[in-house]
Amino acid sequence: MQLQRQFSGQLITLDTQNSIGGGGEGRIYPVLQDPSLVAKIYHKPTNEDADKLTVMFSHPPDAPMAAEHSAIAWPVDLLHTINSKQKIIGFLMPRVFRAEPIHIFYNPRNRREQKPLFNYRYLHRTARNLVAAVNALHKSGYAIGDINESNILVTDTALVTLVDTDSFQVCDPYTLEVYRCPVGKLEFTPPELQGQSFRDVDRLPEHDLFGVAVLIFQILMEGTHPFAGVYQGRGEPPSLEARIKAGHFPYSKKRVPYRPTPLAPDFKTLHPSIQELFIDCFEKGHEHPQERPDTKIWLQALREAEDSLIICQKNHQHLYSNHLKSCPWCDRTKKLKGRDPFPSREAVRNKKHLQPAQPKPRKLLSLGEQKTTTPKKIAPPKPIIINRQMGQYQPLLTPILTKTQPPSSPIIPLPGGGNGIAGIAKDAMWGSLWGVLCAAAVAGLVLGIIKGSLAVFGGTIVGILWGIFFTLAWQYILPVGSSIGSLGITGAFWGGFIAVAISGSIYGISNRQELFGQAVLFGGFLGTIWGGFWSAFKPPLTLPVPGRVWGKRGLLLGAIWGAFLGTVIGAILAGVFVFQESMNGNSNSWQELVSILISSMIPSIGVGAICGITGGAFLGPILGAPTLPLPKKLSGFRGAFLGVTWGCFLGVIIGVILGGILPQLWSIDLVRVMRINEDLTVILSTIFGAGLGAIAGCFSGATWGGMGKW
Repeated sequence: MQLQRQFSGQLITLDTQNSIGGGGEGRIYPVLQDPSLVAKIYHKPTNEDADKLTVMFSHPPDAPMAAEHSAIAWPVDLLHTINSKQKIIGFLMPRVFRAEPIHIFYNPRNRREQKPLFNYRYLHRTARNLVAAVNALHKSGYAIGDINESNILVTDTALVTLVDTDSFQVCDPYTLEVYRCPVGKLEFTPPELQGQSFRDVDRLPEHDLFGVAVLIFQILMEGTHPFAGVYQGRGEPPSLEARIKAGHFPYSKKRVPYRPTPLAPDFKTLHPSIQELFIDCFEKGHEHPQERPDTKIWLQALREAEDSLIICQKNHQHLYSNHLKSCPWCDRTKKLKGRDPFPSREAVRNKKHLQPAQPKPRKLLSLGEQKTTTPKKIAPPKPIIINRQMGQYQPLLTPILTKTQPPSSPIIPLPGGGNGIAGIAKDAMWGSLWGVLCAAAVAGLVLGIIKGSLAVFGGTIVGILWGIFFTLAWQYILPVGSSIGSLGITGAFWGGFIAVAISGSIYGISNRQELFGQAVLFGGFLGTIWGGFWSAFKPPLTLPVPGRVWGKRGLLLGAIWGAFLGTVIGAILAGVFVFQESMNGNSNSWQELVSILISSMIPSIGVGAICGITGGAFLGPILGAPTLPLPKKLSGFRGAFLGVTWGCFLGVIIGVILGGILPQLWSIDLVRVMRINEDLTVILSTIFGAGLGAIAGCFSGATWGGMGKW
């Protein structure tokens, strides 16, 4: 089967003869071109599936990584047919190698037969890595919903991968549409959702936290379900779901009609902090789900519990918490008639761990003399050739937070660069510096033109020449792979920009120009707001289908394109007006024409941008709006173009808000700039703010987008 990747455009071939697995929704196939990827193809793909996968691809979680092992099998691209319809029928995701379902590791029998050296430290690390993966999802606004033992894979080194990610609950951050998780396993479902239809419920993090706690309990308590116990009441024992709904936790401090299962490990085997968290989750959390321990609390407690493990002197594979006086696993081995839950390396080497339970010895009555025979000497067992030395697992790895994208996938910008509030604050500081430089450069250039200052012009020309010289010299010192022409233009731009900012600042300060100081302060203020907005709000780059988009997304895209086109039209009309002024025979000097251009362009662009957003938002859902460009690398010319469109939209929004608020807080004198004979009104200041925001947004967006600063 040949399909095409939605966002990279690459044609791929699936090995449909060797399916890896599947279920009711679809099947999973290897990708012939890339063994590190697999494709899930739906039996009956829908538009809702495509929309949900698009949101997931656009906003990946900050997934933990360790030794190239992903903790979450997240979609790395969508797949569509290569016919004219180009229908989305599936997606690509990382392939997980050498991993088994988690129940293989926590079920005593399965572990003894398949993973006998996976000891209690490894089980603690498995729980930690599971919680770390869930924590990454919750931080990104996702909910798993269908938590169960089949959707979690574990390697021999305790690394965890969450699979079946397309069943997670997803919320579109732009339209706020929720794609619910319609399924769930009742053994992992919290009491408040028992008996409800999952299709009608928005899952919350505390719902996931119940299922996560159940899994942690099973991992550390030899596969025992936390609500499994011996019924002490009358009649038939209630089902497990009924016990969960009633909150009858057998290890609870409250009185419940159950006692723990006899074959379960002692609850006190767990570290005291882990015991308390289970009480908080299953007892206190029954009435108040918000009080269930979150993933950060679990991570801290599991780390503490793992660090407290000590080694048994009789069997080095027995590890137990240092708050215990003796090894509980030695006692459990006796209780299980010799079946060691964590057999020693020697026992595994000699396959003694696979022997059945030892029956109790019975005294036999003598029936007289018995013939005695000399037993034959049993030949020593043949040596077992072990390719991998027993017990020498790779070093235990906790997830290391790193953001990686497949080489063929586009870079998707994340709010704050993936660093949350700290990243947004950092970008706001850079925006402040950028705003001061831009304001100084523009104010210096305007003052130089109006005042006819040769110092400003001379400094700008020198800066352009020095910029060209340094970029070309740098090309010979450390080649960057760009052409001489593009390097020269880049150097001239930045050299001239920095020079005009410096020379304009010197001119404005030395001549005590009040407007220059106001412009610099205002530029720093706007730059701070701009940097924060640019960092926090990212463009909706990826959409499920090429061409036009309708509905809620069409509204957003229509507003974005409307702002950009309205800005362009406004700038053209302002230029036409100035051209007419110069052709009317009026004796206007070129300085006056520049002043007319500035005073007419800002309101003209403001009106055009506001009308563009209004018209685009109205027509986008009805007529459809084109999608935004998505290059593989968001930098250079394409990154600059995307930055212009998105920056213009953000700038207009910021300008409209500030233009309507700032004049109400303090007086702003723009009479000399705008040639207005009356005080600014709210409408006029809003238009002026939209125009100024659009210009600043286009310029800043082009610069930051061109540099790949997303």
